[in-house]
Amino acid sequence: MYQEIKPSERLNNVIDSFWTFSNNNTSENFKVLPDTCTDLIVDLNLNNGFLSGVMTNYQLIELRTKSNLIGVRFKTEKFGSFSKIPLSETKNLRVELSQIFPSNNLNVFHQLIDLETITDKIIFLENFITTSFNENYQRQDLLILAVAQNIRSLKGIVNVKDLAKSNHISLRQLERRFKSYVGLTVKEFSRIVRFKNAKEAITNFKDRSLLEIAFNRGFFDHSHMNYEFNRISGENPSYFR
Repeated sequence: MYQEIKPSERLNNVIDSFWTFSNNNTSENFKVLPDTCTDLIVDLNLNNGFLSGVMTNYQLIELRTKSNLIGVRFKTEKFGSFSKIPLSETKNLRVELSQIFPSNNLNVFHQLIDLETITDKIIFLENFITTSFNENYQRQDLLILAVAQNIRSLKGIVNVKDLAKSNHISLRQLERRFKSYVGLTVKEFSRIVRFKNAKEAITNFKDRSLLEIAFNRGFFDHSHMNYEFNRISGENPSYFR
């Protein structure tokens, strides 16, 4: 069974959600859509973990029988200061946690197995993330964090050259720093933010035509939105209505 848990208020701007998957009697297949998030996943049965890097298109995931997983879905720009390697090296990949965290941090995740309830595990993870975030505060790229927040607030409808100009940085520097820290290029990140917002509009505003939503969410026309949805999610926009 899959379950999502919202983080406490102190981590609301860092974490999209915690999630668990357990007690399945058969293997299950899931289509996972890009959401500008990076997932830290711990397999409590196997006592190991991995990072699922930020995605640019959908992935089909098979979860084995009797899986027991707990995950932390980070807003990918917030995870940049935690990682030992550039997040661009994790895009669309699963990476062992030993490549991401120092060895002393890996022992922390093993302690999750001894905690009985999901609530205890979430509290434990929140404390670990808060401590790590404070310890790595100086490693944050504040300019890139501001650019990512700007893209989110504008629902992905941005011009990359204008972003560089408004932040007093060359386009080349912006692209290099953004890709390393966030894991995606500025254009990739913007496209997925735009897709996510358009998908939510299609689901929530059923009285609006797909053409109206396409224009309002920064697409040239309905066919342009169709192309982007198929490329990112493997589905037409009407699938989400």
